[in-house]
Formats: sequence, C-alpha cells, structure tokens
Amino acid sequence: MSPSKPAQSIPERTGAVFFVRVACRELKQMSIDNGMSIGRLCTDGGVFFFDRDRFDSALLGRGLRRNEQVVIGAHRLRDGSAWLHWLGRDNGDIWAPEPDRRPWLAPLTLVLSPLPVVAALALPAGVNIFVVLLQIVLFSIAGFSLLWAVYRLVVLAHPGRRRVARGLQAFRAGELAALHEPPTLRTPDTLQLADGLHGKLGVLQDTLSSVDVVFRTYGSGRTSYSVHEYRLACAGEIFSLRTGAWELRRFIDPALIRRAPLFLAAGDHVSLLSLVADGEVRGLLNASDGLAHVTYKGTGTTPMARRFILGLAGFFMVLLPILGISFEIYDWYDRGVGPDYWDWLDLVTLNAGMLLIVTLILCGLGLIGEIAHRVYLRHREERPIEKILGIAFAWRLRAGRSPTINEFF
Repeated sequence: MSPSKPAQSIPERTGAVFFVRVACRELKQMSIDNGMSIGRLCTDGGVFFFDRDRFDSALLGRGLRRNEQVVIGAHRLRDGSAWLHWLGRDNGDIWAPEPDRRPWLAPLTLVLSPLPVVAALALPAGVNIFVVLLQIVLFSIAGFSLLWAVYRLVVLAHPGRRRVARGLQAFRAGELAALHEPPTLRTPDTLQLADGLHGKLGVLQDTLSSVDVVFRTYGSGRTSYSVHEYRLACAGEIFSLRTGAWELRRFIDPALIRRAPLFLAAGDHVSLLSLVADGEVRGLLNASDGLAHVTYKGTGTTPMARRFILGLAGFFMVLLPILGISFEIYDWYDRGVGPDYWDWLDLVTLNAGMLLIVTLILCGLGLIGEIAHRVYLRHREERPIEKILGIAFAWRLRAGRSPTINEFF
C-alpha cells in the first residue's frame, strides 16, 4: 500500500496516535496467573505492547514471520515504546479488538442513573434503620452508575481512540492516510561493568531462562497485601520482582494507557542491578526491547508518588470550589431570587476561604511528611539509587532513546 502523502516522523508526544509499516523481528507473550496475557512485538521501528485477550486467538495463533511487513495502528507511551491497537498483514489478516457490542449501554445508564436517587427520596421519612440502609444502597448505586457511564462515554469520545478507529476503517477500505516513518533504533549495548559487586551495587548480565508471574498475598488480616511477583531464572539463580500494577491495568481502556508494562520473557537478555545491602533487584535493563525499569523502594520519594499526591491535591482544589458554588446556587434557587452583588461577593469569599484552608492543610501535611522522611532516612544506610538511575539513563541514551525510565513498585 503506497501512502498518498510524504511520510512524517512519529510524533514524540505521549499518547499520540500513529500508523506505521514495519518489519517484524520477534513476537513474545507473557502470561499472568489471573488470566491476563500481554504480547510484545519487536520490530525494526520500535516495540509494541498489546493485550492478547482483546484479540481473536485464532488470528494470534497464526503468528508472524520474521521480517514480515505489517501495518500497525498504535499510540506512543512515555518511554518511546507504543501500545498496539490493530495490526494488518499483507495476507488480509487484521488483528483488531472486537467492537463494542453495546454502545448504547453507557448513554442509557447515564440517563437512568438519577432514578435510584429519586426512589431514595420518595421513601417515607422516619427514623427507620432499614429505610436508611436502603437509601444508602440506592445512592451508592446511582453514584457508581454515574461514574461508570461518564468513564465509558469519555473513553468512547477519546480523540486518540476515535483516530485509531478511523485509521482501521481506512485501512480496511484501502484508503489509509500517509504512514509515519519508523524511527531508526540501535540495539542497546551491554553495560561496561563486569558481573559482580561494584561498591554497594551488584551487577548481573545474562539471558533469562524462564519467567513466571504469580499473584501472591503476604501477611494476614488487615495487614495483608497482594502483589504480582515475577520469578526470574537467570544465570542459574532465582530473582524476584514485585509489582501491583496489573490489577489496575485490567480496568483501564487501552486508549488511556501511558506506561509500558514490566514485560519479561524467556530469552530476553537483561542486566539486573541489585543492592548489596538487601540483595533486592532495584533496576532491570532489557536489551531485547530497550526498556529500563527501576524501583525507588526504600527512598524518600518516587516520581509515581509525587504524581499521585499532586493529582490528589489538585482534585481537592477543584472539588471544594465546585461544592461551594453548588451550595450557593442551591441557596439562590431556594430563595427564588436571582443573585445580586453581595451574593456574588459571598460566593468569591467562600471559595477563596475554602482554597486557603485546603492549601494550608496540604502544606502542613507535606511539611510533616518531609520531616518524617528525613528523620526516618537519616538512620538508614545510604542506598545508591542515584547510581542505578545514572546507569539506566546512560544505557538508554547510548541506544539513541529517550532518557525515560519506567518505575515499578
């Protein structure tokens, strides 16, 4: 298929949708014990991940030949890899997820979500525990229904998702717009460090002989927690990595995924970076796909934690003004008169006061957290996480890739 326009380079922006013709190099899968199966397609134009459960297993079973030319519709992830949405082969096979069988369900749920609230308000008033419990259940149903419907509608209206669908439709009709030019990537070099101990850092470079991902629960009762544990067989030894990201990824639509998964498979050549103090693997460089993974466990702060805290603070900074405006509007409606100058002044004063209180609370919590971290980490042995990050950054840059490191926890 010849493009109708000159090929352009793949956009660097995270989440950008692109269509590219590449040659296949290697296709592997990683199975997780709760039924998930993630695929990784390495090509001469980058690495593509996809959820195998969303595609027809019969088509996936036919595999791909080495150096076979395919057309891919995908979106870019933070580290420069991509998430595959569909794939077209020259023999006519198209890997694409099944279309939504019930596109009307989300709009219908959004329309019907107020009904439980109306039913709860229509119940007879009185001090009756059963009536109160029923009202709580009805309000909860309405809230969850509303959230799910809004989420599905946002996903359906997502620009990237719609562009991917248009690209697939154009490909099937033989009218796909200009394909992007695949980047030229170098194979990552091996580390210039010999296997063994380098101060407080341990290095091991070898090929994985087997990889198992199992779901484990540690502790008991309220102190229990569950994680996905990677058991890696490398150089005759068993290493373990833990991450809790897979449970969340199951509920995220592919169009919203921005981080590459921690994908490992037998045959991958990896560099394991561990700490002598505890022997845990804190860094992993995968030469098979060019991705670097680091955990900040045991450090004072992590990029993922910062993003979560900033997002939570931003949520409350937006939520409280919305609540204040809602109360004021309800008060105007209850009085049956339009707002005057003093009403608008009260609204501004109320929101300003709420924002000031939230800001002071967040600043106080941040100061307490910073003091606690400093007191806690002052008595801990220094951990060379900076050295691991430096090795990972330099390794990525030498291969001509972005200095983005994936964090696992």
